[in-house]
Amino acid sequence: MSEPQPQPNKADQEKRKTIIFMVILSFICALILSILASTLAEPQEVAKELDRSEQMLIATRIISPFGYFQVQNKEGNFVPATFENGKLTTSEKKVNASSKDVLKIYRERIVPFLVNSKGVETTFEKAAINEEKYTIDNKTIGYYKQPWKIIYRIINPFESKETQTVGYVIPVNGMGLWDSMYGYLAIKPDGNSVIGISWYDHKETPGLGGNISGAYWQSLFPGKQIFQPNADGKIDPKSSPIGITVIKGKVSEVLGDSPKSYSSVDGMAGATLTGNAVTDAYKNVLAAYRPFLEKAYEKSGERK
Repeated sequence: MSEPQPQPNKADQEKRKTIIFMVILSFICALILSILASTLAEPQEVAKELDRSEQMLIATRIISPFGYFQVQNKEGNFVPATFENGKLTTSEKKVNASSKDVLKIYRERIVPFLVNSKGVETTFEKAAINEEKYTIDNKTIGYYKQPWKIIYRIINPFESKETQTVGYVIPVNGMGLWDSMYGYLAIKPDGNSVIGISWYDHKETPGLGGNISGAYWQSLFPGKQIFQPNADGKIDPKSSPIGITVIKGKVSEVLGDSPKSYSSVDGMAGATLTGNAVTDAYKNVLAAYRPFLEKAYEKSGERK
């Protein structure tokens, strides 16, 4: 005769119920998170593309650091503009650019392509490289370290084919005081004169090194030269030092009107290390793009 099996007591039954409840709850939470992640993936990508597009347009000065469109008038000054009928036209009002217009102008006026270590150009298609995957996979490493380096052509679709290219944008990255930092440098077709810059992703100290993304400091870059003139004021793209130097103090006080001043910008009070990091980032990245920039400079001279 078999002995009767012991019945679980009430406490054991409650523990079992609690465990089952937690398992079911965890499963439901995981399912909800999975659905949310899938649902939000596309909006997040759109937001990233919008931010990337806006920051590049800030570097090209199509958008001001304050968020409104701008164009260059006959006197060479940048003034507010509105986007109407596919064109930017001067405006008396400073109206923030809509997300839709930012993406539209970016896609119409910014064209990505690739260059190698000899400055030879190609397209993503010809190089059999997936643009989206390449852009994501190599951001942290640095595009300038790749065999094929990404660069962006700024075009004005209303100009003739020979004069459509109004500049180039080079992605810049380096190691800041606390973490990696990322930005853009826009240069005129001569491969030398700076149109503008933006630093959009960094962990620098707010109020100090964090000023690299501030409108005032970024306004110091337009007109600077990435090829430093020699003592006689002339540029030899094959031998002139390349980069932009952030000095300690003010350029006007430290360098005056010397050739070095054309490739230098004022430092930020209390942020010497960040300034050094920015200097190194420009130097390292531009050195990798130098063969392409030399060709652009020489071609510009031929046009003149």
